[in-house]
Amino acid sequence: MRRRKRLDRLECLEIADTCTFFSVRRASRVVGKIFDEALRPAGLRATQFSLLVGLGMVESATVTRMADSLALDRTSLTRNLAPLERSGLVESFGGADGRERRVRLTERGARRLADGFAHWQQAQQNVVARLGPTRWKELMSGLRLAREMSRPSRGKE
Repeated sequence: MRRRKRLDRLECLEIADTCTFFSVRRASRVVGKIFDEALRPAGLRATQFSLLVGLGMVESATVTRMADSLALDRTSLTRNLAPLERSGLVESFGGADGRERRVRLTERGARRLADGFAHWQQAQQNVVARLGPTRWKELMSGLRLAREMSRPSRGKE
């Protein structure tokens, strides 16, 4: 590949219009704001609510397993769990063999998650209504397919 010194304005506009990453990140920020605003009365950000939901689905999990299930690297997950741990919503402890770190929701965390649920429902209904049920279902289907890209391919091109 030949290295270019600059992209012109039209090339940047084309990227902004067609780039999957650019579009997904921009949409993520817009949707994130909706959920952040809705969850604020519960004292949570959307990212924190998602982590609490993830922990609410399991009794406890290793940091590695949780990071994998949330498509996060371990460092980012640890950084995002830290304020929840300081707030007493999450606790970490050593695993059975001492080599792994496990995390779980505390009772306080379970109550905060429950407090956030009605606010989450409000945001969810808002997003579905604004997209329309058909577009929302299509979006969710597309996002499930996108998540599958993290799995190793089996010889498909």
